[in-house]
Amino acid sequence: NIDVIYMGEGWNASVAVTRLPGGVLNYHNAGKVQASSEPQDMRLQRMLGHMTTLIPKSPKKVLVIGCGAGVTAGAVSIDPYLEHETIAEIEPLVPRVVSTYFSEHNFSVITNPKVHIQLDDARHYLMTTNEKFDAITSDPLDPWVKGAAMLYTREFFEIVKSHLNPGGVVTLFVQLYESNTAAVKSEIATFMEAFPNGVIWGNTQDGRGYDLVLMGTV
Repeated sequence: NIDVIYMGEGWNASVAVTRLPGGVLNYHNAGKVQASSEPQDMRLQRMLGHMTTLIPKSPKKVLVIGCGAGVTAGAVSIDPYLEHETIAEIEPLVPRVVSTYFSEHNFSVITNPKVHIQLDDARHYLMTTNEKFDAITSDPLDPWVKGAAMLYTREFFEIVKSHLNPGGVVTLFVQLYESNTAAVKSEIATFMEAFPNGVIWGNTQDGRGYDLVLMGTV
């Protein structure tokens, strides 16, 4: 049996947290599981966060696009060079929920004094701020979820690039499940157009592709 331990309606999305019989937590947004404490998901979420801070020489200021369960943001937050982290999250309910139910997995990132929650659509935030970052990581909803596809476009990647300091790094989550080959090829090709020196990192399960982290530099 699945235990529903939280369910709430926010301004932009419904949010829920469920617990499986083995203790695994699932974070649901807009009716879909978007993060979990499953080993393969934790590996991806942590990899996304750690690569964001391990690659730049001095990752003092980092932007995390999308809070989710906060695991990626939490991985960013524990880097010793980090001085300021901004999490751009469109749904106000999310940070409160994940700080309650996922703090063990996200290093209590929401209450970290180095972390600032920016309640805004990530594209709108970047188009209306003059801030520059040493690294930006993006872990949006699936591209087919309403409003998420714009975070995989060439136009958005150009906006991201304009807010990176010299030598800055961008990382992006790309799912292989619940998708198709044409969509994944399009996402990778678009990213590589914006960041020609990009690298693809695979997160595999049972020797097969599960999801990817794309990484580019300025």
